[in-house]
Amino acid sequence: MSNPMPVIKDLIIPLDVFPHLGSDQSVHEAVGQLFSHVNGGGKLLYDELLVINAQSQYVGRLTIRGILTCYFPSLFDGGQKGIFSGKQEKFTDLAILLEDSFQAECKRQGALPVSQFMVPPHKSIKADMHPLHAAEIMMAENETCLPVVEDQALIGVVRLIDLFRALAGSCSL
Repeated sequence: MSNPMPVIKDLIIPLDVFPHLGSDQSVHEAVGQLFSHVNGGGKLLYDELLVINAQSQYVGRLTIRGILTCYFPSLFDGGQKGIFSGKQEKFTDLAILLEDSFQAECKRQGALPVSQFMVPPHKSIKADMHPLHAAEIMMAENETCLPVVEDQALIGVVRLIDLFRALAGSCSL
């Protein structure tokens, strides 16, 4: 006899455990949040934070990409070029020459609020949803993490890896 399939609520990372912060907090505070969530080997457990407004509503997420763009926008601008962009090849080794400038720039830029660098919120899913349905949404949306709501309140996050563990664990191999 097999165990019944859990619902999403059984698989979530509760909001009080997952890194999150207010939209008016600084990017430096966001980095501090990420660095406070490490495994025993010192590796980061998460690569994004949820951003919440003053009314505790989920308004966006801040990713590692957003943080790097904040710290040095001219280097990590997503490939956007002005009218004259010079050579077409990317010489990434030349980025080393910008190290001193990066140090000064990230100190200044990191004081800016996360709201300037966050991306729109993910589609949220309901706590009573079946893991297979949630996995289908994640695969279609190309996401690895989705916020979970119950009674219109954000209660946590579910990751694709946790859905995989639940779904693959129920397969007879």
